Amino acid sequence: MSNPDDLLVRLARAIATTPATDALSERLCLASRDLAGADAAALTVVYAQSDRVTLCATDAVSARLEDLQDVMGEGPGLSAVIDRQVTVCALGTFGAQRWPGFAEAAVEVAGPLTVHAVPMLPADRPFGVMTLYQVEHTAQPLALDRDTLLRLASATGAALIRDPQAVEDDLDRGPWSSRAKVHQATGMVVAQLGLGIDDALAVLKAHAYAGDTTLDDVATHVLDHTIRFHQPGSDDD
Repeated sequence: MSNPDDLLVRLARAIATTPATDALSERLCLASRDLAGADAAALTVVYAQSDRVTLCATDAVSARLEDLQDVMGEGPGLSAVIDRQVTVCALGTFGAQRWPGFAEAAVEVAGPLTVHAVPMLPADRPFGVMTLYQVEHTAQPLALDRDTLLRLASATGAALIRDPQAVEDDLDRGPWSSRAKVHQATGMVVAQLGLGIDDALAVLKAHAYAGDTTLDDVATHVLDHTIRFHQPGSDDD
């Protein structure tokens, strides 16, 4: 597909087939998955920052892999933003060792899976990542070539930017409330251990990785006092 206008028409038609009651990010995510011929997809914004948010994931596995990249601080998504190009990771292969921590954890979660991370670059500015997943290593390529994937991701990012109220509504409906929980838990760790914010967040991520769970779950347990952190030598229980 070489005509940008044709791509936008196909994107609009694909969005029209999704439930009108779904959030904008969910409809864009589903439409992008279908246009690319992928098995699953996710949209994550402000990817390279500590307050990154996954707006939508089409299934539990893709959501877990997005969370793993956040926890590990590495993966094809972050590389796609930094390199500003499509980044492909075939889990369980030698090429995935570019991200050793993520690759090891991800293959346990998902098994053989190919990840295509496509930076969203509306107006040539990094906004986030559209991640597409194929459930098995296969010689079958995606339905779109790399240049078209970049245009699709940028069009998706532009749609989100041009409708900020829709994005705000999406965040209020789930992802942002989850991220707010992480911020609150980080503040509690700051108070408990006397650390800076970045170090406190790193403690939460390390705990999530060690416990093979999500950052959101760890934050929930910190907030309900199921998990408490104490400085060495503290007399607290």
